Amino acid sequence: MSTLPSKELEVFPNPKPSRDYTIRIESPEFTCLCPKTGQPDFAIIELEYIPDELCVELK
Repeated sequence: MSTLPSKELEVFPNPKPSRDYTIRIESPEFTCLCPKTGQPDFAIIELEYIPDELCVELK
C-alpha cells in the first residue's frame, strides 16, 4: 500500500532573517506521473529563493 505525499511544505525559522542570502536546491532525480497518459515522467527541479522569516525544509 502506498501513501500519498503531503501537499504542505514544512518550514523552520530563518536563522538569519536580517541577512539577504540565496538558497538554491536542485533535485536531479524528480519523478512523477504524466496527468494525461499516466506514464512516468522524469525531470530536474531547480528552486532558488531568498528567505524572509521562514526557510523550506528539505526532504
